[in-house]
Amino acid sequence: MSNSYGFGGDEIKEESSWRYPLVIFFSTLILCAIFLYHYVGPGYDEIQGTTPKPTISEEQISLTVGDVGFQVPANYTVYPRDRRGGARDSLTLYALWPTMNGYTPARRSEFIDNDADTRRIDIIVDERSSVFTEERRLETLYLPHTIDKAGQQSDYGLVKFEFRSAGGDTQTNGYSDKDMFVAEDADGSAIVLFCFKESDQNVIPPECWREFDFSDGTTVRFLFKKAYLPEWQKINAEVQRFLYGIADIG
Repeated sequence: MSNSYGFGGDEIKEESSWRYPLVIFFSTLILCAIFLYHYVGPGYDEIQGTTPKPTISEEQISLTVGDVGFQVPANYTVYPRDRRGGARDSLTLYALWPTMNGYTPARRSEFIDNDADTRRIDIIVDERSSVFTEERRLETLYLPHTIDKAGQQSDYGLVKFEFRSAGGDTQTNGYSDKDMFVAEDADGSAIVLFCFKESDQNVIPPECWREFDFSDGTTVRFLFKKAYLPEWQKINAEVQRFLYGIADIG
């Protein structure tokens, strides 16, 4: 840019001929970068680690949930968020029944999809937020809403309970679309399983689950497909064996 003086002594500034082309060039570059990031860059879910990306790595991840430390093999996780070490309030792990193995590429569909016969077991460890034990929940929250508090003897060493359906003045605890199954643990305490009823309205293939106290500061909920209910005792034992194997619970 150069200066000259016109009539009356006013200064005249001459703009560089490169200024506007450079502005256009950098503006175009920025727009292209934004466009590329939008279409090929990581999305919000990827940044948060909530996009499924299982790994074959067996690297041990050190983390803590509640009062329990864990050494988690990376191939038992599907979401990158669960491969972040340190203190956290929740952890989700996945294993294949009956081997309790972690992810392999040959089993990708069973880890990612949600078919009715998938052998995947979901294991969720949460920081404990309720003062109720499993048995206390049964007595206080569940049984008062069942049709028959004595239940009916069922298969696989279970007693089956059905919940009252909602309608009119009938109050329910939100479990009317589920069946409850109760068994006795080796120490005499109650084991409570829930299973979704099979229906044409099922969007998600029916699942069963149990929630129990893992320590003073953590609870565990594990889920499996209803097709494997006959094997619930083995599943229950193997899930606990797996968790105690990766936990530092003293």
